[in-house]
Amino acid sequence: MKRRIFPALLVLFAALLSLGASKHSNELKRMSIFISNFTEQNMSNFDMDEDGDDSLMHLGDPEYSDILLHFGIIHNIINNPKSTLKTCPDKKCPYGKHIMSGQAVTASIRRYFGVSVKNDRLPEGNDGWAVYYDGKNYHFTADILTEHLDTVYYADVQKAEPEGNIIVMSGELYNTKNKKDRPATFTATAKPHVWNGKDTWAILSLTVEWQ
Repeated sequence: MKRRIFPALLVLFAALLSLGASKHSNELKRMSIFISNFTEQNMSNFDMDEDGDDSLMHLGDPEYSDILLHFGIIHNIINNPKSTLKTCPDKKCPYGKHIMSGQAVTASIRRYFGVSVKNDRLPEGNDGWAVYYDGKNYHFTADILTEHLDTVYYADVQKAEPEGNIIVMSGELYNTKNKKDRPATFTATAKPHVWNGKDTWAILSLTVEWQ
């Protein structure tokens, strides 16, 4: 006797499969946004170790804390300007008219890297600007606000697999002005991280291979 699968059961089965696929797709989108916070600043080929492979920048080394602080400042300028970017109350401020609290900067570092970094004055960058820390706020000129890349790349996470307590994400980078322009692939590792009561990730490494 042949078994009969009733239409209602088929519909239910299809709905469950669709729900699972939708949840997976949403998770990949969340991961893509997470990784894009680094790629939009052209950050790549780093890990959070203190030393190791010379092909990577090891941001766990205290000597690279300025890279993390720079990330925190630029991240807030790009993503949270209304809540973090202020005008210095001293109109004659010698360090620039724009300020951002050190608390906002280090909070972004804890959110995305899962580490704590002390606020400090940043050394002069390759483009000539320096950021001054007064013990509470960072001061900078408009130069840092106009700093931008000719092309900004976002991440498209296409695959994510657990390896113990670590998530391995991989996919392609795409040009924000032309989503079909995908000149690089990437692999990232991250660990589960809770921020403001919500489940997210803290980056452990990111490597990019340009075609």
